[in-house]
Amino acid sequence: MTRAPPHSSESFCRRPISSVALWLLLAATGTAGQSPALPCNGKGHKPATGEKCICDDVLPQHGSYGYGGAECDMPIFGAVADGSDMTSGCQDRQCNFLQPEEWMCYSVPFANNKHETSWKYLTVQLSRLSEDDAGDPDLYGMFYGGDSAKPLEKATFSYDFRETSSSSHAQVVKKVKKSDVSATFDHQGVYLCIKAYGEVNLTYALRATLSDCPADFSAAGQQLLCSSPVDGDASQQRYTQCAPDGTCVCKPPYDKPVEDVYPLLGFEDCSAKTEAVTSAELSLAQPWSKEHEALGPKAWAFYSFDVTPDDYQIVANVAAELDTTCLEAGYFNLFAKYGQPPGWRYGEWDFRPEWDYFSERNKDIEVKFDASQPAWQLGKWFMGVNGDDSNTCKYTISISKYKCPMNCNNRGVCQVSDNGTRTCDCDKGFFGEDCASEAMHLEYGVPVSKQLANIEYDFFQLPDINPDMLTHSVEVRIRASYQSNGYGEWAAARPELLLLKGDLQSQPDTGNYTFKQVMQAQNTTYEIDLCPSQLKQGVWRAAIYNPMRIYKVGYNLTATKEGRCLNNCTGHGTCSEDAICHCQDNWTGGDCSVNAKGGCQPGSRKPMPMMEAHGTCWHECRCDGAGDCTYAEGDCADFTCDSAKWRRQPGKSVCVKDDCSRDQWVNSDSHNCLRKCECPADGSACSLAAACDPQHFVCKQGWQRFSNGQPKCFKPGCEAGSLQMAANRNVQNGQAFAVCTCTGEEKEDEELCTVGRDESAPVTLTCNQGYMLQGARTDQGSTVAVGGRCVRASRRRVWASVALTFCELALGGVCGAALLYLYEHRFKRSSVNAALYHELSMDTGF
Repeated sequence: MTRAPPHSSESFCRRPISSVALWLLLAATGTAGQSPALPCNGKGHKPATGEKCICDDVLPQHGSYGYGGAECDMPIFGAVADGSDMTSGCQDRQCNFLQPEEWMCYSVPFANNKHETSWKYLTVQLSRLSEDDAGDPDLYGMFYGGDSAKPLEKATFSYDFRETSSSSHAQVVKKVKKSDVSATFDHQGVYLCIKAYGEVNLTYALRATLSDCPADFSAAGQQLLCSSPVDGDASQQRYTQCAPDGTCVCKPPYDKPVEDVYPLLGFEDCSAKTEAVTSAELSLAQPWSKEHEALGPKAWAFYSFDVTPDDYQIVANVAAELDTTCLEAGYFNLFAKYGQPPGWRYGEWDFRPEWDYFSERNKDIEVKFDASQPAWQLGKWFMGVNGDDSNTCKYTISISKYKCPMNCNNRGVCQVSDNGTRTCDCDKGFFGEDCASEAMHLEYGVPVSKQLANIEYDFFQLPDINPDMLTHSVEVRIRASYQSNGYGEWAAARPELLLLKGDLQSQPDTGNYTFKQVMQAQNTTYEIDLCPSQLKQGVWRAAIYNPMRIYKVGYNLTATKEGRCLNNCTGHGTCSEDAICHCQDNWTGGDCSVNAKGGCQPGSRKPMPMMEAHGTCWHECRCDGAGDCTYAEGDCADFTCDSAKWRRQPGKSVCVKDDCSRDQWVNSDSHNCLRKCECPADGSACSLAAACDPQHFVCKQGWQRFSNGQPKCFKPGCEAGSLQMAANRNVQNGQAFAVCTCTGEEKEDEELCTVGRDESAPVTLTCNQGYMLQGARTDQGSTVAVGGRCVRASRRRVWASVALTFCELALGGVCGAALLYLYEHRFKRSSVNAALYHELSMDTGF
């Protein structure tokens, strides 16, 4: 019997066909406008009672063809999962060639495989053979047969598993564990479907295998079991057997180094190896390294070593090697974990590289940790290297131990404190935790320029601040600008100019600075000014910080100092950068205001402090007709206040200090109100008004404003005539209650109605348990007992009460007996029982 081809007629129109077939095809398509298309694509039929197609041979035998899908437009080829390329049996129909959006499926019955239904793992490899990665073959898998089986269709969400990353990987491998699919797996086979996703045609190869242990495929399509070639010799075998639980029993160094390991690190399939680095190979005096280590895609390699009490810091580095098999330098990840091999998930590692998301990804990665960190422990540690996402790549790994941070980079001395803390005492010119940083020394007025370069920090040290600069009015100004090949308008970060007052070990950074200026725009000068009051002796360092190291940055930097001389040397000299007046001939004094010939310069002024007026009077130099010039000490040409908190009163040589500058809201227990800031017309000191503004006065909850509208509040208090507890009356063995009375007069911040205002007023008492009221009286015209005291109840009264209770019980019993006697003799009843109640209900009709 000849089986139908795997593709629909539309799918094969791209291939060479015979003239007869072409004629048949044209005949079919030529009448398409006159007659409807064949139902179910001509590859099945619809039952009379249904709308869904029943396709021809949805489970074709090995080497045969069938169709599936809602419209029978998904070709199926019968195949086996023996590790060979499934397309090799149907390439005469070009099943390994797909146009965009086309499908090709393969039916793999489990009974046709050597493991039949006893397999534990299904492993599928999809290889993209076409060079154009725009052609993206996607893998979709669906189990058939069994209670939960689903019909084959093109809706991708209905499939049981998928692998859709082949556009970025030439080979992808999908591993399916049977126990993860279902605890009661009863399927008889699996559809492996390939969909062409993309805009170009593609070719591909497809392999699958069923196994008891984890399997895989090499890039060349070689079948692997427990990461070992299936057809390899004993020296290539990484395992001894498959365990009953479906894991590989691995040989060293591929076995688990400790009992508890995280899943998916490669110890289940012998793909991860562990190398023990001995103390002879790695010590404070001897770093350890190993070259040309190869690691497959996403695979792991681990290295164990011991941390001893003499160790302070561990630094591990992985550098990718350029290798032809890797196409280009690969990317790796590096993690450290105490006591067991690390993983990449959170919680599975103690330390990892400090990723820099703004910089270009570095192919050399480093993990650094020391005894100052909480995760540090003595004992066995593991370094884990995780492979590149796509390629098998080579790398060099090194591990170093230090007794101080980076051994101070041989630029300082390691200092050990009494508590064990270790720090570096850096040589002159070097600084930082590990003495790795050094600063260029700036000179005032000498610009520094740098061309575009990949930098993070460039450090500079300002000239020393000498005592003369502190005693004079000297400003230090740092100016900077930058240029870059990046930093578009989209970038939130910008280069920064940092300035730090510290010590010889300090360096400015984004978390440690005294002043900072963000340089928002390129080729624009930004500056930090240190005014005289901010200058202090010590070490001042500046830094240019580039937050996005992926972009090159160039910059210009200049430090200058500018003197501010008193009175600007009164026009008779020049002010130097050290704030010293260099006076002209015949002039002297700190501000060149003193005439060397005597007298004073007309128009110059000298200060006269006036402590009681909180200011300074400036006497002006005036000359008489004879040309004799003196300061007019009886008159103030100007008057200045000693502090910014004071101001001169208009028209007077006196300074006043305002108590307020604006109206203020005040808050009390009873109200909130606005007190206005009042400034007298003569310019004297402003002060807050003593009283609240009636227009801005609000009583708080529980308080009421005076009925006459005054800005005052009173509390209504209790309800007049009500009985309230008298808290001010102390009663032994009880409580006092008094009548609430009102004064009738509203008083500020007081209650209008209160209890016990008159301590001599009568009160009503209630006694505690075990006490009784004695000596109370009832006034004429009242029903309320007042006065008295609470005394302990006597035993006689207690026994009398008990006796009275017993008497009441006895009397009740006698009355009950009399009623029963009357009932028996009057109605001739002999007993009171359930029958009595029954008869009563019959008599009464209830």
